Amino acid sequence: MTSDIVILGQDGLGPVALAELEAVGTVRMATVAEQADLYPAIRKAAAVVHAAPAARMSREVLTLCDRLRAIGLVGAGSEPVDLEAAAELGITVVDSGNAGAASVADHAVGLMLAVARQVVAAHNSLVATERNDPGDFVGAELEGKVLGLVGFGAVGRKVAQRAAGFGMTVLAHDPGVPDEDLEEAGVVAQGDLADLLSAGDFVSVHVPLTRETRHLIGETALSYMKETAFLTSTSNPAVVNEEALVRALTAGEIAGAALDGFDDGPPPDSPLLALDRVVITPGIGRRTVEAQLRIRQTVAREVARVLRGQAPQHALVRARHPAGTPDGKGPGDLPSGVSGETSDVLLPYDSWWGDGLPHPSHTSYRGTLPGLRDIIAVEGPITTDRLFNRYIRGAGYKRVTEPVRRKLDAGVDHLVRGQEIEVDEIADPLDEGGVQRVVRRTGTAAVVVREIGDRDLYQVPLNEIAELLGRRIRLFPNSSEEQLMRHVFDRYGRKSLTRKARAYLESAVRIMHGLPATGPDQPGDA
Repeated sequence: MTSDIVILGQDGLGPVALAELEAVGTVRMATVAEQADLYPAIRKAAAVVHAAPAARMSREVLTLCDRLRAIGLVGAGSEPVDLEAAAELGITVVDSGNAGAASVADHAVGLMLAVARQVVAAHNSLVATERNDPGDFVGAELEGKVLGLVGFGAVGRKVAQRAAGFGMTVLAHDPGVPDEDLEEAGVVAQGDLADLLSAGDFVSVHVPLTRETRHLIGETALSYMKETAFLTSTSNPAVVNEEALVRALTAGEIAGAALDGFDDGPPPDSPLLALDRVVITPGIGRRTVEAQLRIRQTVAREVARVLRGQAPQHALVRARHPAGTPDGKGPGDLPSGVSGETSDVLLPYDSWWGDGLPHPSHTSYRGTLPGLRDIIAVEGPITTDRLFNRYIRGAGYKRVTEPVRRKLDAGVDHLVRGQEIEVDEIADPLDEGGVQRVVRRTGTAAVVVREIGDRDLYQVPLNEIAELLGRRIRLFPNSSEEQLMRHVFDRYGRKSLTRKARAYLESAVRIMHGLPATGPDQPGDA
C-alpha cells in the first residue's frame, strides 16, 4: 500500500521537494482554514508536511491519526505540534535544521544597519513629506565596533562571519559551546554574559526559546549595556522582555533596538511602535527565495527518509522504534530479551528513542554528556572507541567521523575534570605503540589486562565481570549464557570467543549465580 502524504498549506513545495515525496508515496494538498478542518484532512496520512499556521497538531488529533508516522515542519519553531504527544505515540517530527540560517544572519546584519543608520525613520519622514534636515538622522558605523553575540549556533556563526567583513570585533557567549570552538571560529569567547553586554556596541541575540532563555534579555541584562549600544534579535520574541526594553529605550539606557520575531506583528498598542530608534519586522528572517527553497527541500527529504525507514538528520522528536516499511506496517515493541539479531540495536537505552541522542554536530560537547553518562553507567568499563560507536548509534548514525570524535573526546574530558569518570590507558595490541582509553565511573576498580587464549582482553577482575553479567541479565532476563558471554567479549572489540575465554567467562557466570568458580583456566584474583 502506498503511503499517503499530505501537504498542509496553500503554497506548494516546489518541484524538487515534491519529487522527493512522490518517490515514497502519493502526495496530496489540503487547505486547513480552521482547526476543525485538520483531522478530516489528515486522518489516513502516513506523513504530513505542515505549512499551515491555522492548524495545530494537538494530542487529540495525533491520537486519532493512527497511521501517522512522520510530520515535517516547514515554518520556524515547533509550536504547531505537541512534541510530547508525538514522542509518546511514536511519530517522528522533523524540521529543516539550519537551512534558513544564512538568510536569518543576513537579516540580523540588516537590522543592525537599519537601526544604527536610522533607515526606517528617515524613510518614514520622506513618505510623510516632512522636510527633515538630514542632520536629524545621524547614525553610527559598524566598522571598528564591538559586536556581542548571545548564542553561537548556526545563525550566530554566520552573523560573526558577516560582521568580520565590516571590520567588527566579535565576542560570543554560549555556555553550550567550548571556548576553543569559539576561538577556532575567529571570535573572542566571553564566558560571562554581563561582560559581553557591557562591552558590546551592538548586541545580537540568537538563542532558541527555552525555560532558561525566556526573558533572558530583561531589566538586568539591559542595565549592563552601554547608552550608545544597539540591541538586535532574531530569536523568539519571548527571549526579550518587551516591558523592560521599553523602559530602557525610554530612559535612554540603550541607543536603539531592532527585532524580528513578531509573526503576527506586535500588538497595535505596543509602546515599542511609538519609540524612535526601533525597527520591528514580522518574523521575516527566513523569508528569502533561496531559504524557502532549501527549507522545503530539506523537510521533504527528511520526511522521505523516515518513510523509507532511515534515520532523519534533523529530528525534533524521533519515533521510539524504527520507522518500518513503506506500507505503514512498523515493527512491534522492542523485545525485552536479547535475541541473536540484536548486536547492533541499543536495547539497554530504549529510553533514548523518544528524541534520540543529540548528534555531536548538532550540539556542543555538553549536549553529549547525558548520553555518555548513561552508556558508561550501563556498560561499565568501556573503551572510548566502543563508547563513541554506541553513542553514534543512539543518535541514529553509523560512522564516527573525526569532528564527531573531537566533540565526544571533549565530553569525556569534561566528565574526567568533573571527577565523574576515570580513564585507564592500556597498550593496544592491535596498534604497536598505541593505547586504548578505557573509561569507567569514579571509584570503580581499575581496568587490567588479562590473557585469554591468544588475545588480550581489557576487563576487570572476575567478580567484576560477574557483576557486569548480572546487570546485563537484569536488563534482558531472557538472555542465554552464551549471549551473556558474547556480550562481554564483544564489548571489548574481540570477535573470536576462544576455548580459554569461554572457560573464563563460564566461571564469571557461575559466580553470578552464587556458585563457586571452577574450571582449569580460572585466573587468580586480581
